[in-house]
Amino acid sequence: MRKIELTCHEQQSQSIEFVLKKYRVPYNVELVMSGESKLLRYTTIVPEGISNTVTADLNKIIDTKQMEIYLTIQNIEATVSDYLQNVQTEKKEMKKTKKLTEEFHALTEPSVEIKPAVLIMITIASAVALVGLYTNSASLVIGAMLLSPLLGPITAFAFNASVGRPQKMFKSALNIFVLTTIVGATGAALTGLSLTFMEVPITPEILSRTEMSPVFLAVAILLGLAGGIAMSSDIPGILVGVAIAAALVPPAVVTGIGVALFDYNIFINALTLTIANLFGLILGTMTIFYIMGVTPRRYYERQKARQYITYTISVFVVLSIILGTLTFWL
Repeated sequence: MRKIELTCHEQQSQSIEFVLKKYRVPYNVELVMSGESKLLRYTTIVPEGISNTVTADLNKIIDTKQMEIYLTIQNIEATVSDYLQNVQTEKKEMKKTKKLTEEFHALTEPSVEIKPAVLIMITIASAVALVGLYTNSASLVIGAMLLSPLLGPITAFAFNASVGRPQKMFKSALNIFVLTTIVGATGAALTGLSLTFMEVPITPEILSRTEMSPVFLAVAILLGLAGGIAMSSDIPGILVGVAIAAALVPPAVVTGIGVALFDYNIFINALTLTIANLFGLILGTMTIFYIMGVTPRRYYERQKARQYITYTISVFVVLSIILGTLTFWL
């Protein structure tokens, strides 16, 4: 255990108390005088496992350059407090998991909102994939996937479903929809432009993205499981991100090709494959988060979050079964 004592001005009290309450550590506060200045002195006992983090957060708030403002830390040999013992035990249990909820939040939060740089990256990836499809170059198609940022929004959707945040679920879903639509639109626009100069070939690479089978849905679910495992461990996300992008970007590009060529069969088959892969990827990722028990920290939010993830997984299971059935007829 460590004792942390700090002084601050009254206007900083809300920020100080926010940090202390966030880590659920007990504290005392008293009014003190420093010359003619009124200050607040906070005293708290913090488990050693989180003391460095708490200290760092507090140090960001107070200005220790001022003479009357200071922060001190003392080691305590023993403390009789069942509450603090429970907090320390809980923190140790949290460390046993591969990643904390806060770490998942930090990883997925940047992918919730739509960013211009991401739109540019997905457009470039789509254009490179289109060239690979028309030149029948599998290596070029797969190489384009290194640029694709689709893993982020998928994991963001799955995570926010796990912790019961419907607004961020919607934003992540919108991000996925916009990025996938841009892929198809890029394929349609560049194909339409190419048609004004030459006759575009229907290569085996293009035709392979119009072949439907329930196996593809199963593979997409497995990729989603792999994505969830990568997010929850130290496996580089790029390894799974490329595979996930390969399951989405090429068929989405072929969907755009079908639109530009006014070919209904190419369009509907590629679109169905894209949707099936997307559902499979999301379902697999959510399943991993569900199995891992990724939930909010506060107990009163957990039941609501569990309902969100259970309901969302059920919906995607039903939709995946419907799409899997449709593949027999397309």
